[in-house]
Amino acid sequence: MDLRLQGARALVTGGASGLGAALTRALVGEGAKVALNYRSRSSEAEALVAELGAENVVPIQADLSNTTDVEGLYAQASAAFGGLDILVNNAGVWETCEIGQIGLDQWERSMAVNLRAPMILSQALVHDCTEAGRPGRILNITSQAAFLGSSTGHLPYAAAKGALVTMTRSMAREMGNNGITVNALAIGTMESPMISAALDKRRDFYASRIPIGHIAQPEEVADVALFLLSPRSGYMTGATVDVSGGQLRH
Repeated sequence: MDLRLQGARALVTGGASGLGAALTRALVGEGAKVALNYRSRSSEAEALVAELGAENVVPIQADLSNTTDVEGLYAQASAAFGGLDILVNNAGVWETCEIGQIGLDQWERSMAVNLRAPMILSQALVHDCTEAGRPGRILNITSQAAFLGSSTGHLPYAAAKGALVTMTRSMAREMGNNGITVNALAIGTMESPMISAALDKRRDFYASRIPIGHIAQPEEVADVALFLLSPRSGYMTGATVDVSGGQLRH
């Protein structure tokens, strides 16, 4: 199926590794160009540029916990391609802390990266697309923890991802019929640098909670995300699609 993404211009946050890297490869494979945001993974970002071509991938360093960086990220990405059509709010932080020991800095960083940055970037895309009169796609990467909560000491992450689902629904309702769709993807346990240490310690525990029987590879999730970013999903908005291997069953 032709997903009609040839020539599309995308910004993917956290795009240098894990799901972000898989999405970057998938988008370029469909003919799109990608502004790839990263915070510290410069070598991974450079490797993706070398693999996919500098004409297709533009790496942009930005710390999404910093509002000035977030605003600058969007401006650079838009300038690189003369506008953006797609935004994937993929970057996240997974603070580990028991409820009685959550530090204010951990809470604020989780909210800044997992919720505030997506809001700022989404506002910018909506403004640009509305001003230009062109359609747009926003995809927010959330988690099964948004619905089930956390049982492993990641309350700030679960709380932020729950709020991201509500933000997705609210933005979709407000956008209405202007051609900008806003959807979310709820992932389960997936191979990624963010949770690699936890998987190293308790892989069997995490795998045992997945009805489909294995921990997801990023490419398995990216395949579903790609459809939500394409014109083929134009009649979907405000939806949260469950790609958790049966963990969520939503």
